Amino acid sequence: MTCPIALVLANPVSADNVVVTIPDKKGDLGMYDHFFGTANKSKGVALGNHTWGDKAPMMKARYLDMVSISFGLQQEGTYVFGMKLAADLPQAGTAMPPGIKLIAWLLWLDRAPWTPLSNLPSYYEIYLMYDGTSYSTVLSNTATHSVTSVPFTIDGSTFQMQISADSIGDMASFWWSAGTFALTNWNTLGWCTDLNDPGVATGQVWFDIPWPPV
Repeated sequence: MTCPIALVLANPVSADNVVVTIPDKKGDLGMYDHFFGTANKSKGVALGNHTWGDKAPMMKARYLDMVSISFGLQQEGTYVFGMKLAADLPQAGTAMPPGIKLIAWLLWLDRAPWTPLSNLPSYYEIYLMYDGTSYSTVLSNTATHSVTSVPFTIDGSTFQMQISADSIGDMASFWWSAGTFALTNWNTLGWCTDLNDPGVATGQVWFDIPWPPV
C-alpha cells in the first residue's frame, strides 16, 4: 500500500488539542490472515494480502475500507480515535456479509513499533464492534486482560471514540496503528481486512506512528 506523506494537525496551537489525520488508500479491502484480539498481532502477513474477488459479498462491505484515520488529544486528558470509511457504517440490525459473525474497527497502542522481527505485544487494543444487531466498544489492557467500554459516535461513514488518558495509564509516549476486521466465528478466527498504510506519517516505522507526533 502506498500513499503520499501527509499529516494534518487540527488546531496545533495547544499541546492539548493536537489530532493527527493520515490518509489510507481507498479500494484496498483485502484478506490478511489474522487472529483478532491477540496481544501479539501479526501485521506482517499484510504483505501477503489477497482479495476475495471483485464480485464476492465481502467486497461490498466497503465500511471496512479505511479512507483516513485520526488520532490525538482532543482536550486535556481525552484522546480521540476515529476513521473515515469508504461507505456508511451499517445501521443497527443490518446484516453482515454471509459467514461473518462480527466486524470491528481497531486501534493498537504499542510500546514500540511493530516489525516482523519484534512482534511485541501491544499496551492496549481498542475496538468498535458490530455483531449484526448493535454496536459495542472494548478497551483491552493486554497485560491484565481487563476490559472497559469507551464512548463513541457514528455519523455516516465516520466514527469517533473518546479515550481517557487515565484509562490507558496516562502514558507520555507510545506508538499507534489501526485496522479493520471481519470474524467468521465467535472464537476470534477471521481476517484483518485493512491496515493503515506504511510511509504516510513522519517518524512512522512499518505501520506504527509515534505519539506525540514528530
